[in-house]
Amino acid sequence: MARDAGFKVEGLAQAVRDLQSLGAEVDDLKAGFSKIADEAATRAARHVRSRSGRLARSVRGNRAKSKAVVRAGTKRGAPHAGPINYGWPRRGIRAQGFMQKADQEMRPRAVQMLEDEINHQIRK
Repeated sequence: MARDAGFKVEGLAQAVRDLQSLGAEVDDLKAGFSKIADEAATRAARHVRSRSGRLARSVRGNRAKSKAVVRAGTKRGAPHAGPINYGWPRRGIRAQGFMQKADQEMRPRAVQMLEDEINHQIRK
């Protein structure tokens, strides 16, 4: 069974709209979300236990204008990311929960990083 990972910042959409009314572009927040996603990806990769290191190398942050997204695995290089993270009891694979561990670590940090970026945009 898949477990939900991630968190949502309440009021973020309204904050983005308010920034736009001040003259900021939504794309201006991309850098902040990118920093959050990159740091979360680094933390998630540290929690991956693997033989070859391919799965850890496949963890990456995506650059988006309204959210920070971290993905793991690739179709060719590391298609086993889901079963390793969430487990597959029928096949004897225990869940590592590397994405959830990174999520827990990032919760307080991400909110502060986002607040810093919004304040930077307001000052700009």
